[in-house]
Amino acid sequence: MIFSLLKIRKKTAAVLVGIACGLACVWVVATWQQLSIQEILNMLLGSILLLGGIMLAALCVVAAFTLLRKLLSKMNSSE
Repeated sequence: MIFSLLKIRKKTAAVLVGIACGLACVWVVATWQQLSIQEILNMLLGSILLLGGIMLAALCVVAAFTLLRKLLSKMNSSE
């Protein structure tokens, strides 16, 4: 409702609500577990590195399949 008053698109509003909900959850868990800012930042960095590694692995798999497909198409066209 408040996002319609601000004239924000539904997708943008959903992203903002998701980020706010995530921040609230992290704050509650950090307060409950008595985590310091340094520990939270270490977890954030580790999560970002993990996601980056997964994305890099996926990119390598896509590149390998693309090269394999081009190689097979060249072999079939030369015959």
